Parts: sequence; structure tokens; C-alpha cells
Amino acid sequence: MRHFLPILAIFTLSMSASAQQEDSSAQIRISGYVDAYYSYFSDSLGANALQQFTTVSPRSGRFGLNVAQIGAHYRDENIRGNVVLHYGDIAQATWTEEFRPVQEANLGFRISPGWWVDGGFFTTHIGTESFLPKNNFLSSTAVATYNEPFYQAGARLSYEGPNQLHAEFWLANGYNFFLDANSAKSIGLLLRYQLSGKTSLSYSGLFGRESPDGVSPRQFRFYQNAYLNSAVGGRLFLVLGGDLGMQSNTKGPDAEDSALMFNALAVLRYQFRPDFSATARAEVFQDPDGFISGLYSNTRGQEQGLQLWGITLGAEFRPAENAYLRAEARYLSAEGGLDIFTGSPDPRTRWEAMATMGFYFDHRITTK
Repeated sequence: MRHFLPILAIFTLSMSASAQQEDSSAQIRISGYVDAYYSYFSDSLGANALQQFTTVSPRSGRFGLNVAQIGAHYRDENIRGNVVLHYGDIAQATWTEEFRPVQEANLGFRISPGWWVDGGFFTTHIGTESFLPKNNFLSSTAVATYNEPFYQAGARLSYEGPNQLHAEFWLANGYNFFLDANSAKSIGLLLRYQLSGKTSLSYSGLFGRESPDGVSPRQFRFYQNAYLNSAVGGRLFLVLGGDLGMQSNTKGPDAEDSALMFNALAVLRYQFRPDFSATARAEVFQDPDGFISGLYSNTRGQEQGLQLWGITLGAEFRPAENAYLRAEARYLSAEGGLDIFTGSPDPRTRWEAMATMGFYFDHRITTK
């Protein structure tokens, strides 16, 4: 991490100097975020091990650091750029080893009013939840989020108009890749529509070949996500989301059939006071052929993909608008005879508990 901080400082200073020559819309922002935790898993894999099916607070019986990140962001009427560096257990559990300190690094240009083209490293455009606790109602993430892509490399054409519609068109290396696994490219789409001041609907998708070059038959993956965010009366907040995935030449004795998977989650938050709320989440994940989750041995000696459901309850206290203290517990239950929770009293179930605290800021340091 120390090798990348000077790069971030140089980027910030150079952008600050260039901003002095831009018009009044030019600005630089510095962002930061820290989240610390203590967690417990009934199926602990051992001291300091990263636990299964989770990326947030993944070490059992330990105090830990989920994330420490710093970012520099520049934007004027025609140019924008972002560099975000991160460190911690979330990066350790999810990010590719070659670029682990780099959460995102990208540059964009405005090509016409409302239209931008960007290229570089990005966080994923797919998913109901973010991988960062500060962006969700709960710190823990659903098993669906654990199996979705976290990052991508490519180019994005986006529309940011004054109306309710936001659109992005992607050309990416592939599903959760900075460095590609083959010579093919994937195409993606994000559509977000603001139905009202309190309700929005989003759709995202990614289609491309996921099998390495030279492998026959070729496997093409089509992965889609949709979710609804809604606020009811100022105290009740609802999130409904789900994924549907398909991959060709994956299923059957001769791998000639297409495999299907799906997941769904529902999150309900009630705001008791401006600084205190409670949240519940229900989730289900079904990937019987394991093309997303991988394969596990069941009690019948057969290989199958991950199938489970879970319930999470949590509470949050905010001492400030940009800081939180959270406590939550989750119960997961595997289906189909999967004894996957090694070390748990019941190898088909797991209990989790965690406490997290976080603080973040986004500060504009230069304007002209």
C-alpha cells in the first residue's frame, strides 16, 4: 500500500494544478473510508483464516480491518478521473492479486452533452448490494453478492441526462476480470430509472464467452441483475433484488446443455430515529450446476453447486451522518445434502455475528 500512496498524492497535486486553468466547474475531491470489525462464525476454519461465502468481516474470533481506502477524484466539464486505493480484509478476500491495492482507476471524456466515455479499472456495474458496508443497510453481504463480480476492466459509454434515466453501455474483459482469461470481450448494460423521488428501478447485465481460448465447446455466460429501491413514509425502506444467470455447454454428461442459476434477496429497514434503525434481510441462492459458485460434494457422493437460504438481523447507530456502529447476526442453511460448514455443530447450517464501525468522508479541496 505504501508504494501507491505517493502515486495518489502526485495524481491529486497534478489535477489540482490543472484545475486552476479550467473553468468554474472544475473540482477535485478527496475521499476516504475506514471500517473495523469483530466477528464470529460457528464453522470457523481456524485462526485468521478467511471464512467461506463472505467478504465482509471474514476472520472469526478476531478484531480486524475490513477496509481502509483513499481516493482522488477530478471532474470538469469535459474530463473526469478516479483513483481509489484500498487495503484490508475485503480486498484480501475479493480482489485479484495482481492489482489488489487498486480498487478503481479510470479516466473519462465528455463527447456530447450528457454523454461520457470512460476507460480503465472499475468496480462492477452488476449487483443489488455493494461490496462496501457503507453503501448498504447491513455490513454483511448476501451470498449472491459474494458470487457476483466485484471489479471489471474495460470501456464505458454512459448517459447522464437531467431526466430520470441513467444508462451505461460496457465493453469489458469478462466476468470479474482485470486481466482477461481469453481473447473475447463481454458486453454489458446498466439502466436505472427514477420512478419517483422515493423509488428507483435498476437493471444490469453482462454477456460474453467465459471459457479459455482453445476449449471446446465454448461457454457463453449471460448474467443479469435487477433491483428496486423504495422509501415508504420516511421511516420504512425496502430493497428487492435478484439475479438470473445462464451458461451454455455446461450441464449434462456431455456438457451440451445450458446451466441456470438464480438468487433473490429482500431487505427491509425501519428508521426508529434519525440516528437508529433496524434491518432484516432474507436471501436465497440456487446454483445447482455450480457454474458460478463452484462444485461441492453432497451426502450422496455427488458433485453439485451451492444451494442455500439465509436470514440476517441487524441494528445501526449513527453518531454522525458519515459514521456508524452496527451489530448483526445471520443464519445460513444449505440444501441438497450439502455438508459444507466444516466445524459447525450442524455441517448444513452456520451462525454468524459481527460488530462493525465505520467512518467515511468526501471532501472537495479545490475549485476555481
